Amino acid sequence: MRCMLIDDDIPTVKALLSIVNWEEFGITEVLTAYNIQDAKQMFGSGEPDLIICDIEMPRGSGIDMIKWARERQYEGGFIFLTCHESFSFASKAISYNVDSYLVKPLDKQELEAALQKSMETLKKKMMMGEYSKMGLAWLKNIDLVERGFWSDVLTATLSPRINLIQSEVQKRELALSVHTDYILFLVSVPRSQIEREWDESIFHYALSNLISEILISQVSAGRIIAYQVDNVFYNAILVESKIDMKWLQGSAENIILMCRQYLKCSATCYFSEKVAVSELSQVKTKLEQLDESNIIFRGKVHFQNEPFHYDTTERFSLDIELFTMLFVQKEKVQIVNRLKKELELLTSLNKLDSATLHSIREDLLQVVYSLLSRQHIQAHRLFAADVTQQLFQNAESSVFDFMKWAQALTDKTVDSIKEVLQSEGVVERAKRFIHENYRQDISREDVAASVYLTADYLAKVFKNETGQTVKEYLNDYRIKAAKHMLIESTASISEIAMETGFDTISYFSTVFKKLAGETPIAYRSKHKSIR
Repeated sequence: MRCMLIDDDIPTVKALLSIVNWEEFGITEVLTAYNIQDAKQMFGSGEPDLIICDIEMPRGSGIDMIKWARERQYEGGFIFLTCHESFSFASKAISYNVDSYLVKPLDKQELEAALQKSMETLKKKMMMGEYSKMGLAWLKNIDLVERGFWSDVLTATLSPRINLIQSEVQKRELALSVHTDYILFLVSVPRSQIEREWDESIFHYALSNLISEILISQVSAGRIIAYQVDNVFYNAILVESKIDMKWLQGSAENIILMCRQYLKCSATCYFSEKVAVSELSQVKTKLEQLDESNIIFRGKVHFQNEPFHYDTTERFSLDIELFTMLFVQKEKVQIVNRLKKELELLTSLNKLDSATLHSIREDLLQVVYSLLSRQHIQAHRLFAADVTQQLFQNAESSVFDFMKWAQALTDKTVDSIKEVLQSEGVVERAKRFIHENYRQDISREDVAASVYLTADYLAKVFKNETGQTVKEYLNDYRIKAAKHMLIESTASISEIAMETGFDTISYFSTVFKKLAGETPIAYRSKHKSIR
């Protein structure tokens, strides 16, 4: 067998070569690479049976290597080395079926045990032979075919007519009955609940694998369908109605626990009532709606026929006057803390449903927009950033997402109002925008937008402080730059005009003569002769 060592630390590679009796493990050839680019090239001359790889390297990580290899159907063994334990690395490594995960400095016995484990796994795979490979391929194909069938049923791609569904089952050669009632088991994880370092596709894969591992004894992989709706990851599981519900509910609770422990996210599980195959797509929609309305009951198991109980006898409304006063006083901490207390109280009383959270968000926006309008700040520009927009869209998903959005909204609003009230700061920022963009075709409106003000209000503040209009200041700065270029460069007059932001040479000459008292040609001739 062949083994490949990948580590950017040359002494580590040499130490591994010397301390291990490779032949004792049936390894007759050991290849070495010091980065994953070299390792990938070596694959061209033949795949190794085992790869031992450092997980953290400057020119590509071990995760990049195993991802690349697995995407090319590499089924050999993989042992990762790392200098420190990291949940992010370990969880991603597990999702790509790594054999062992060893922390440096390496213990010889641990390394040899990991090698022994990998070799035994490889030998078992080899003993299975071609027949086994064909069998596995057939099983995988059956799972894919069945998963495709259930996906078409859930999305209503297939007609709900039972005779057409039966025809499709026969066409795909599936061993299942369309006359059996099914329970739809839905697992939900909002995007905001997963850690930032997760790649979405890897998280989806890891979540599906975790669910499959827990349900494998009763549910085939072909009946677990992963999909995503907006910012929510779902796994839909189809189980026959005759299943032991105590076992299934226990499995759901285990999924929630394992997601929290290993994937560091909050999963919520939903069970439908027993329904016919033809009704599954409607049930899926109902469970998704149930999940969307779930504000304060996440991380639990829920049943379709047991809706959430909210006390809506008396609707809550935000104290507009109080929050307006807090914003005027620029009390950012008090604003956020007061909101948090209000939401916690409503949660404890079971009063915080989606409609209530929506009304609180709208009331808070009313306060903010009113204050921004008074200061001539354009809200659509202030909150235009992608991150802010994403927080706004997620704000009604949970209390956690709402508070993230409220914190960002409060910070931006208060900070912007402070800047406006310090008009000198606003004018200086407007000047800096002009200095950085005078070569472009910018207008008074563009300058105002850069400081989140209306053009008329900025013009007033700018004129009061500088004695110039925005346009006058812009032209003055452009002509100063043009003067420098006329003396220092050999560029033509038309090139200098374009370079300093003027549309035509005639307009450039007119403005130049007005501000400099002579034409650009005369100015260049005079100052070059002086030099």
